[in-house]
Amino acid sequence: MNDPLSELFAVIVDRREHPQESSYTCKLFAGGDNKILKKIGEESAEVVMACKDDDPDAIASEVADLFYHTLVAIAHHQVDLQLVYDKLAQRR
Repeated sequence: MNDPLSELFAVIVDRREHPQESSYTCKLFAGGDNKILKKIGEESAEVVMACKDDDPDAIASEVADLFYHTLVAIAHHQVDLQLVYDKLAQRR
């Protein structure tokens, strides 16, 4: 696949497989579920607040952060992004 989420997911998986000390993604992996899931909760709340404020730029930014942290979570649990895409396709 050649879409932004797939490309980002590939980078995240690469960080999981080849940790780099200075990488934020690697710090999330090192923190495990507690750190990763806390960030998803925080980002979800920020999406809600951006929507409440009806701020399109903030909404896009916060959703991007939520997508990123969710991709880290699924990579941490060894779930392939294609499986997520397949589930979405089944629901169409």
